[in-house]
Amino acid sequence: MALRALLARVRAQVEDDLRADPYLPYIVLLAGVLCSFWFWHRIPNFATRDEKSRLLDAMVPMGRMLADPSIETLQRSVEWSRVPFGPTLYLFGLALLPVLLVSVLTGDLNAFTGLGFPPDPEFGYYPVWHGTPEWIWTWSLVFVRLFNVAFAVGAVYLTYRLGTELRDRATGRLAALVLTLTFGFLTIAHEGGEDMPALFFLLLALVLLVRYVRAGDGTAFFAASAAGGIAIAFKLTAAPIVPLIGVGFVLRAWGTDGPTLRALFRPRLVVGGALLGLVAILAGYPTFLVGSFEPVFERLFGQSMERGTRVTGPTAPVWWWFLRGYFSALGLPLFVAALAGVVASLAAVRDRATYTPAYALTVLPLVTYLLLFSRWHDFRVHHLLPTFPLIALLLALSLIRLREWDRSVGTVVIALMLVTTGIYAGVGVGGYASMPRDEATDWLQENADENATMEVYRRDFHDAAIPHDMRINHLFGPESDAEEAAIDDCPEYIQLGYRDLLYLKNGTYYRNGKEQQQYFRELLSGEYSYRIVAEFGPRPPNFVPDRPTPGSLTDLFHVGLVPQTDQYADEQELAENQYTVILQRDSACGYGRFPPF
Repeated sequence: MALRALLARVRAQVEDDLRADPYLPYIVLLAGVLCSFWFWHRIPNFATRDEKSRLLDAMVPMGRMLADPSIETLQRSVEWSRVPFGPTLYLFGLALLPVLLVSVLTGDLNAFTGLGFPPDPEFGYYPVWHGTPEWIWTWSLVFVRLFNVAFAVGAVYLTYRLGTELRDRATGRLAALVLTLTFGFLTIAHEGGEDMPALFFLLLALVLLVRYVRAGDGTAFFAASAAGGIAIAFKLTAAPIVPLIGVGFVLRAWGTDGPTLRALFRPRLVVGGALLGLVAILAGYPTFLVGSFEPVFERLFGQSMERGTRVTGPTAPVWWWFLRGYFSALGLPLFVAALAGVVASLAAVRDRATYTPAYALTVLPLVTYLLLFSRWHDFRVHHLLPTFPLIALLLALSLIRLREWDRSVGTVVIALMLVTTGIYAGVGVGGYASMPRDEATDWLQENADENATMEVYRRDFHDAAIPHDMRINHLFGPESDAEEAAIDDCPEYIQLGYRDLLYLKNGTYYRNGKEQQQYFRELLSGEYSYRIVAEFGPRPPNFVPDRPTPGSLTDLFHVGLVPQTDQYADEQELAENQYTVILQRDSACGYGRFPPF
């Protein structure tokens, strides 16, 4: 009954906000448009490695349970995943349900039941992707991406609600609008995964926690604990919500009229909230529910502790990684405004219009995240995602106070910030309509013969422009006898991408090798009987990627002025990373072509 009453209050709050604030529906609509613009990019291929992994993690249990329903099958199929990945299996499984239903009606159920346990991640499970009907990948990813858009729009609304609690509706509106125009936020909205759902539940936990501090609503405290647990199950970097719930509990005790110690002695509330959070975390891991406990504990207490020292990018000062991430995600104009706004927000503590507990519950997680990432070797935009709405809230708070102090100055500053940020975000999101790999895939579908073979050197097929039905030579790492026998020594096409070209740049942290460098340079210069027939995306100077020098501040300005720039590791690869060059054989096979992969 308490949960039903809470849900009724939430619904009433949303309806009241939409009625009371005439601008809110337009902000939500704008968020929906920007988050969903060209959301189908790369489909039926994948935007990230994680998007592919999470979808396969859901497809394998569904297929195996249809083929051989048993407890043992359920356990084995859930354990098959690369590592325990939490509630994304439920979320992606839900997205797969309509696709599964259609496959039953059309007689394509074998696409699921015949999946088995893919034994070899050759080329990122390319044989599985290539052998499964294209429409299954297309519509599965459509539903996955739309779910992600819904979570993103929900995060915008929750930011509005937090801003309203923090000061007033004007603060909430501006914070929601700033988040909507944050390009890093919009980028994550264009991929399936756990980052956006984790952000949604993190913000939901904060909203409920503020409600508890303000009204002493025990149900809201329990719900905040559960929402925080779900956020952690989705993404371990949501862990700062745990001490925040403790802070919220203490803030409520300080705000009561009676003795603080007596207000703090609420064992039922504390223990109940902790248990709800723990249950939400463990239930979020299907691997735990099927009785496989060790991988979950390793994920929670082993891998999470090792993340700070894991190397997924070049060695550079931590300030460089912070600036690189925030320049790319916010753009330089918003970054400058955010830096000034966060610092200026400290003065709001003395402002009676600011609800101090809500301010504390906004500043503390931001500081916690900055301290957390400062201990890491490197990090990327999607790791910084939880800080974007917090920055938007503090910036909005400062700008609204500035406008109240001097209306003309405040209005001009707000307008300038929104226009420049909107241009950066608009150009970035608009770029999804003409992504190099999508254009290269379309070109191959239109120009390559039906039986043509293309050679690629990437580790994973989602890093390349590959039509679903095209025959591929994949040369990377050791080949099995069967793979070696299937290789075409004279493929019609060879495809090189941005990351391949990193071999041409001396001293990269990951892709080095004189043999590979010489091979690519000779290939691009016309040797081996291949010539360039098509290019997509901006060509690097002399084909050598011009990445910002690790530790160089001036090299980073390009990242903050031009959206869709270079990224590292498993981040979504944007236009600059997607540069693709296609070479076609124009004569008999050249002698001596031995790709060193």
